[in-house]
Amino acid sequence: MMMNRMLPILFLAFAGALSLNAQQITYTNPVIPGFNPDPSICRVGEDYYLATSSFEYFPGVPIYHSKDLVHWQMIGHALDRPSQLNLDGVKCSAGIYAPTLRYQNGTFFMTTTLTGDAGNFIVTATHAAGPWSEPHWIEDAPGIDPSLFFDDDGKIYFCGTKGAERQLWPTHNNIWVQQLDTVQWKLVGPKIEVIDGSAFYKSNTHMDGGLETGMNNFEAPHLYKKEGRYYIILAHGGTGHNHAVSIWASDQVFGPYNSCPQNPILTHRDLSANFPITATGHGDLIQTQQGEWWMVLLAKRLQDGSNPLGRETFLAPVDWNGLWPVVNPSGYIGRLEQIMPAPALPQTPLPGFPGRDEFDTGRLRPEWTFIRTPRSRWWSLNEVPGSLRIALRPERISDQAQPAFIGLRQQHFNFTVTTEMRFTPSNEHEEAGLVVERDNNHYFKFAVTGSGEKPRIVLAQKEAGKEEQLLLTEQPAQAAHYLRVACNNNLYIFSYSADGKEWIVQTKETDGRFLGTPRAGRFTGTFIGMYASSNGQPSSNHADFDWFEYSPMH
Repeated sequence: MMMNRMLPILFLAFAGALSLNAQQITYTNPVIPGFNPDPSICRVGEDYYLATSSFEYFPGVPIYHSKDLVHWQMIGHALDRPSQLNLDGVKCSAGIYAPTLRYQNGTFFMTTTLTGDAGNFIVTATHAAGPWSEPHWIEDAPGIDPSLFFDDDGKIYFCGTKGAERQLWPTHNNIWVQQLDTVQWKLVGPKIEVIDGSAFYKSNTHMDGGLETGMNNFEAPHLYKKEGRYYIILAHGGTGHNHAVSIWASDQVFGPYNSCPQNPILTHRDLSANFPITATGHGDLIQTQQGEWWMVLLAKRLQDGSNPLGRETFLAPVDWNGLWPVVNPSGYIGRLEQIMPAPALPQTPLPGFPGRDEFDTGRLRPEWTFIRTPRSRWWSLNEVPGSLRIALRPERISDQAQPAFIGLRQQHFNFTVTTEMRFTPSNEHEEAGLVVERDNNHYFKFAVTGSGEKPRIVLAQKEAGKEEQLLLTEQPAQAAHYLRVACNNNLYIFSYSADGKEWIVQTKETDGRFLGTPRAGRFTGTFIGMYASSNGQPSSNHADFDWFEYSPMH
């Protein structure tokens, strides 16, 4: 009798389990939106840490933390001091290239490339949020996108790219491995080229999706060990539509390495160039504490043929029960999808940028970013409590220098940014306001300028090196100015208010597709932020920003 009464309860419990299983928890790519390319990941217990490229922006190499691989919070930067990172005069899309983030025996290691004559270096920390050490520069470490691997026997290996001695095509790179001494921070022993790109070279450039095509520009090698075998994954095909990830395996760390028959294991190059997600590549693998394998990678989202957000961080499931990993095994194999089944980890949302910054904490949040290395303290959160004061600098947003600009990554195709600014220009050279920038040749500038008696609102657009004034209107003399930038699918609207309540639309919808590649910002993404300049002239003036609000629109 008791069993009969229990049957309906058991049935309901079983049905509930089936229903829960049917309602598979999913996530939406990208997991870190906005300019966050070249992701590299490591796990420490139940915590995940991820680093991305930063190029000409400072601080360098943002560090993110997650509990579930889906929700991420920026917790700091690996390079947040001028002594660690000299970006003086670097070109846009130069500077810091792809990092690798690893953890071993209580220490975090981050290695990356500073382009130009600087080379490759490593910094370390006991906490991912920092502080991180001064750079350990590694001599005789050619190429870009270096990686680190810690073997079971305690040996550490450095992995990188190297231009082939006999160049079969302009971007013909090989992959090399060498042991690293982390006491002296020197490479030791032989430098072995373990993957020769010429083995995959073919004179015809017909794209049929096979490994034999799109093998130019080997980059981002990562070395792993699984069940006694060594694996190297790398990116190739350039960073555009033909981007891809392939993998090799060997019984020995120095090879010989054999190519996976299914290479490339991830690419969208055989899909339409108008597919919503393109340029998939630059992957790094991670195994969860539950035994699942996942890949973080970069890709671009397209909106009306443009990608103003740049390359973002995406996540894909991996089946590595066999000899070779299979990306997205239960879906479109070897491809990335926007909606995917979530990892078997407790969903743990983390706080991000609050949307509105009142500038009342005494220090800038980690999401705020400069262009190149600040050599003086031209901003303050203390001179006017509850406001961010920015001193006018002679440098312009168009200069290959460090302008007085503090910005956030644009993370959505549709958003609104609003700020309240207190600024009185003293002459025609002085201006302050908002800037939407992809690089120093592609931006919108929406600013207050003119003399104190006749302040004016100016809207300028610069594309392909030519700046054009779209708007110039006079406004009543006042201390506070409210500025707003709204974007809807690459169309920007600029508005002004005298009281923050009644808004005057300054322009019709303005096409912002020029902020996306291939027209701008080859490796970066769009930022929007606060700006003040005296346009080449000395000035003791300043602008105070009482608050800044970034609101996504759905």
